[in-house]
Amino acid sequence: MRVLMIDDEPVFHKMATGPLQKRGYELVYAKSGKEGLAAISASKPEIVIVDMRMPDMTGFDVLENLRRDPAYRHIPVIFLTSVTNLEDKLKAFDLGADDYLIKPFEPEELAARLDILARRAKAMQITSELEGSLQTYPTVIAVHSLRGGSGVSSLAVNLATSFYQIWEKPTMLLDTAFFTGQVSMLLNETPKMTLGRFADLPAGEIDESMVDELINIHESGLHYIAAPRFPVATDVFNVDFWNVVFEKLNKKYNFIVIDTSHDFTDTVISTLLVANTILLVVAPEMGSLRVAISAMKIYNQLGIPPENIKIVLNRIFPNQGIEKAQLEKAIGRPFDFEIPYEPAEVLRAVNLGKPFVETLPDLPISKKIEDIAYSLSSDLIKYIPPAVPSKAWKRVTSRVPAAPKKS
Repeated sequence: MRVLMIDDEPVFHKMATGPLQKRGYELVYAKSGKEGLAAISASKPEIVIVDMRMPDMTGFDVLENLRRDPAYRHIPVIFLTSVTNLEDKLKAFDLGADDYLIKPFEPEELAARLDILARRAKAMQITSELEGSLQTYPTVIAVHSLRGGSGVSSLAVNLATSFYQIWEKPTMLLDTAFFTGQVSMLLNETPKMTLGRFADLPAGEIDESMVDELINIHESGLHYIAAPRFPVATDVFNVDFWNVVFEKLNKKYNFIVIDTSHDFTDTVISTLLVANTILLVVAPEMGSLRVAISAMKIYNQLGIPPENIKIVLNRIFPNQGIEKAQLEKAIGRPFDFEIPYEPAEVLRAVNLGKPFVETLPDLPISKKIEDIAYSLSSDLIKYIPPAVPSKAWKRVTSRVPAAPKKS
């Protein structure tokens, strides 16, 4: 790891060189502030040690220059100085210094402090890389069933709400159920714009800037795109259209949840093929079971990897229906998730247009959907806990033993 020391007294550079080299550090030296700023650009250090008082500029000036430059603002900075007054020390930390060591110093102590900063710098680099990956590869969930009344729309709305509440990152809920679109109703929203805006427009005339017109914002902060207010022919939205839409959304959102229609139209196939995960929703009754088996066969024909498909048992009525073991035997694999039946509270939330995970987070069904959202989140985003954990994140991680905890 390369370390730049900026100090007008060469003796301190000589004192530090041996101990730092033994620990694997490459030490670059600059004898003034201006020379140090030039060396930062030339040598790309991973840590900077700077003196407080120098003839041409202060250590404060050097630090402020670094923190203003997006290319270098992440570099850890340690002050190495004979200035001992509390006011200057507090000012250094206020400007963004990472550590403060008084001269004369023990070289071994400086080396130990650099070890800590090096680990912190590595963690920051990993965080930056993970955030970049998240922006490039959002979590895309398609909720699907070939049978109406299985709870697809309700699950999609509450799942998207859970993603947003847990991570507080840009989340999109996309309603592609053109004949039964219920997202707006379940959010108690009157959207300013719907997909009907582009029903008669050739796909070649649609660009990314126009997709922005479709985005509505719920009072919770969740973003959504609504299905047309009136039924339209599904073939007006072809593959080229969805390519434009998803290209835009992939750049803008960390999470995309898609409420699909109960079929295999071009629109549904387009959404299934872009999804990281397909949630196939099954109710414990014979009709739902039969279409679930059919859906699994078609997923296979489309070349969708089995690991991308998660099967959800949604207990949508009070009597338990067909036994879980019998359902799993017929489908040929176990359920990945099971959503419990909830009576009046959920129905009331649906009728009021209030996602129950938001208004009734202590219900068993709300906890289950939050847990599903967390489990479907990318390992990249789960690797590092949020700087300011949300209430939903705290709830989920208190229930999920393997979840990383905020220290």
